[in-house]
Amino acid sequence: MKKRTLSLFVAVSIAAGCLAGCGGGSQTTATTAGGTSETQATQGGQSGEAASDSASGKDSLVIAMASDILSMDPFKYDEGPTNQVMAHIYEAMVLQGSDMQFEPGLAESWETSEDGLVWTFHLREGVKFHDGEVMDSGDVLASINVAKDPDSPSAFSSYTSTFEKIEAPDANTIKITTKTPNPLMLFNVAQIYVLKQENVEGKTEEEISDVVIGTGRYKFVEQVKEDHLDMTANEDYWGEVPSIKNVRFRPITNEATRTATMLTGEVDFTIDISPRDIDRLENTEGISILKQQGTREIYLNLDSREDSPLFPGQKNPMADPKVRQAMYLAIDEATIIKNIMNGCAFEMNSIIPEGYVGYAPVEREGYDPEKAKQLLAEAGYPDGFEVTLDAPNDRYMNDGQIAQAVAGFLEKVGIKVNLNLMPKANFFTYIKPAENKSMLLMTGWSDASGDGLSLLHDMLQTFNRENGDGTVNRGHYSNAEVDALIKEAYTEMDDTKRGELVAKAEKIARDDYAYIPLHFEQDTYAIKDTLDYTPRMNKYVLAWEFSYK
Repeated sequence: MKKRTLSLFVAVSIAAGCLAGCGGGSQTTATTAGGTSETQATQGGQSGEAASDSASGKDSLVIAMASDILSMDPFKYDEGPTNQVMAHIYEAMVLQGSDMQFEPGLAESWETSEDGLVWTFHLREGVKFHDGEVMDSGDVLASINVAKDPDSPSAFSSYTSTFEKIEAPDANTIKITTKTPNPLMLFNVAQIYVLKQENVEGKTEEEISDVVIGTGRYKFVEQVKEDHLDMTANEDYWGEVPSIKNVRFRPITNEATRTATMLTGEVDFTIDISPRDIDRLENTEGISILKQQGTREIYLNLDSREDSPLFPGQKNPMADPKVRQAMYLAIDEATIIKNIMNGCAFEMNSIIPEGYVGYAPVEREGYDPEKAKQLLAEAGYPDGFEVTLDAPNDRYMNDGQIAQAVAGFLEKVGIKVNLNLMPKANFFTYIKPAENKSMLLMTGWSDASGDGLSLLHDMLQTFNRENGDGTVNRGHYSNAEVDALIKEAYTEMDDTKRGELVAKAEKIARDDYAYIPLHFEQDTYAIKDTLDYTPRMNKYVLAWEFSYK
């Protein structure tokens, strides 16, 4: 296991805070936050005991999550578990509070020009990185430039797609000029963490990952992949120092093991409780269950290109809207929610969640395999056709089972499905639109902007790698009318008017079966009764928002 560590001194400090590491007096080669290598002895056999003791001091917290982070480079993957851990260490110029409202972060204020094209951010003076060096506009500029990289496996370049010019006129000012007015600007800026200029400029993912120094509420201590990641409170933080001093994130992919560690008290809080274990935990003394409808949408992307390179020498069946509609009607989503999700999901009929700008109520078309067969015959595929369905098996709740069910439903109407399940560490690179590897895939997406325009821009706008458009349009859906409406919506600062444009664009794409919606996940957590915590809408679990009773 590769192990990264901040320093031996801090590692000993966090062990004293009852978050001791694992291993039996073994020697581990480690990489320090300064990028140097050292050999460190680790103590063994105590991870469970240490976690059990964590609550007694009322300043430590152990959080179990369903999968490990993908990288210590915060710009490599725009992925929920990775982002929530990075948010402890790094910060952006703009933050989102627990109510998802935008508030000052590393920028204490900002203003826009009269034409809405120039945004000027005034940085807080004296903010220090974890190594004691002062942050300035050069760090922000370098970080934005890294986020713009279109070769990232994920979607950070979508947040800079409207940026035309980025300037640092002085040490405490950042000026961003956009191509058009951008109603999503604060949300976009809030996704871009600030790292030290010297640690990101011209650096590889591995080099950035080896020097984990931010300005956030917590300092990185160590990571042992697939076992734990430790952090300790930043006592020199520019804002309020967290009362929770020591934090351990434990990735536990096995659902039964996640539940067991909660029952035995090894962890204080668990993200993503298996639906089948909710009642058991809810009836256990000292444990409570927290539930809310999430914004994580699970859906299918279909390659809709007539000239798709994934169907060499033959017509792409999914280029025909009738075929896409047939696939939609072939899937019994109600059964998936009932039998696989145990009722812990909500029917998804549109990519825009209720309450977002552009949301409109939509009634789902009913499961109808006979009509699906009829549509396939009308499209020229009475005997179906063959596709490969790509899906993760360790990212979303019951994702492997859902993908198997989808494959089974499609098989019943004559579509032969080769199921290609893979761990998320491989999945998100594999399904990049630029890679052109996936003809049909099941994935998820979540967006905390509160604005359907952000979802349309990422999921339905024609993919353009250089511009950062359609960065998660993995089916390469392209519709000139949809693109024009999205472009127009970007110039409309009035929420109501913008919402009308967004709703119109989404309906066109939905009626075109640009995607097949499955469901919104229910966010389900287990928490010790000694703790107070209110979940966020975006599902980010942040240690400083916990308190002991």
